[in-house]
Amino acid sequence: MRYSNRRWLDRGWLTLPLLIFLTACNAVLTPQPTPTPTALVAGEARPDATFTPAPDIVLTPIPPTPTLTPSPTPTPVIHIVESGDTLFGVALEYGITLNALLSANGLDASQYLRIGQALIIPMPLSNGPTDAELAAPGGSFLLPTPTPLPLSTAGIALYTTPVGGIWCMGEVVNTTDTPITNLQVRAVLIAADGAALASGVALAAADYLPPGARAPFAVLFRDPPGGVVDARVTILRGETVGAITAGFMPLDVTDTVGGFSGPQYRVSGRLSNPQSVAVRRIATVVTLYDAEERVIGYRQSLLPPEVVLEGGQSREFQILLTPQGFDEPHAFAVLAWAVRP
Repeated sequence: MRYSNRRWLDRGWLTLPLLIFLTACNAVLTPQPTPTPTALVAGEARPDATFTPAPDIVLTPIPPTPTLTPSPTPTPVIHIVESGDTLFGVALEYGITLNALLSANGLDASQYLRIGQALIIPMPLSNGPTDAELAAPGGSFLLPTPTPLPLSTAGIALYTTPVGGIWCMGEVVNTTDTPITNLQVRAVLIAADGAALASGVALAAADYLPPGARAPFAVLFRDPPGGVVDARVTILRGETVGAITAGFMPLDVTDTVGGFSGPQYRVSGRLSNPQSVAVRRIATVVTLYDAEERVIGYRQSLLPPEVVLEGGQSREFQILLTPQGFDEPHAFAVLAWAVRP
């Protein structure tokens, strides 16, 4: 979408009234600051795994997170892409689904953003797309899967949003001996008597999941019912890497360091290409865990497609995250992959 300022030039006495009319038509939606989300205890604990301990630090209070308040009509707002933004990250920031963001901008999930690009942020008044709409997310790699692979989930937790919604976060664990792609989950909110109250569908934040690795996910319930005490997550989709996705390559992650940088948590390290061929479309996902090994936040970073990592080369990375709730991150994990040209 392009934006330009058009000056209407005319002759005679019509010029001034027309300029006044056009000026009065402009309006801007301004994000309003709201309090930090509060954690709700739920879900199963993460199985034994190797974690990178966070250093001993003093927890810095997290200021209120800017959150858009929907107007009385579903009027879109505009987000200008900055360095480090991703489609998933922008959707998570504004509390909308990835599908809604893709549909509003005519984009595909495999596309990359440009710094300075204007994205339309649709702010619906309802609870968002239905399960049927979410079950068919935009993307160039999704294929029908009759039976999901025997994967597992871990680290599940619930967090309230500043406007009364609920995030269900967790991760998919690849318990097979082969790489997995196209991971999709369904989260169901549960009442105290075990009754299902609401459900939602989301993709896990990993296009390529090696054996034994974990991919975080988040399902947003914009207008959840009352009485939610827990969540149940099931795997809807999980495919072995085939001809279409064979270009994905895992990257080695070393020298990782994590700690607070002001109100945010910073994770840095080094990515190395162990292959003999060059790779591009480098993706990195950082997941944060609390002391109970529940997912309290994650972020995916995508480098521009023109960035190439030759065989044997390495490069540094740095990602900033804002944890959910008030618990200090106890550990973090880093997953990275790229695509062979």
